[in-house]
Amino acid sequence: MRQIEVETRGRVAILTLSRPDAGNRITQDMADELTAALNAARSDKAISGCVLTGSGSVFCLGGDYRGAGPTSAGRMEFGRAHIDLFGTMAGLGKPLVAAINGHAHAGGFALALACDMVFATRDATLGLPEVAHGLFPFLALAIARDALPKAVLFEIAYEARLMSAEEARTRSLVNAVLPATEVLPRAIETVERATAGHPNVLALGRDLYYATRGVAPGEALGMARFALGAALAASDP
Repeated sequence: MRQIEVETRGRVAILTLSRPDAGNRITQDMADELTAALNAARSDKAISGCVLTGSGSVFCLGGDYRGAGPTSAGRMEFGRAHIDLFGTMAGLGKPLVAAINGHAHAGGFALALACDMVFATRDATLGLPEVAHGLFPFLALAIARDALPKAVLFEIAYEARLMSAEEARTRSLVNAVLPATEVLPRAIETVERATAGHPNVLALGRDLYYATRGVAPGEALGMARFALGAALAASDP
């Protein structure tokens, strides 16, 4: 059974995490399926961007660690699938917007933060509760550390504290908090509006952002120079 559902509305691909009975927890197969769906969207010229959401009443409650099995090899493959997924999200080359239809915890929180923008329903909670379950947000940390100040990150990790959607908005982790019926339409509209102009230029800008994270300013400016040149060439009549 597929764990990712793909639907197209106009030029927007809606990717839905589809394990509602398991809180949409991410298995290795789900991560691999989502990676494949994102790669397909990247190569499909008819798709202008993607929206990521969850089925049922939650977005995603984290990774399905138990499904990785008891062996080191299985656990390393589980981690590999997540590394591939987050790398593919960064390299999509098209807008990727999260429509948070419910709680986004642990790996689900990281999945939302790995998107370009986030819209959340009013009753959603977000955070890193792994410590309460005897774990630590090892994989999520690589994504969350870019979005949160150190003190805030360790506060919510050490205390396993969940933020309301409104608190997440005040911390610039969520763009808008909306009624549940408006979250997905707003995300789709955002992708459509962003891609109404020149999608190739938009792709250059998005790729530049993800390529320059953690890069020294001088190197980032050098990369920006070449991206600007390519954008201007693409805009020539």
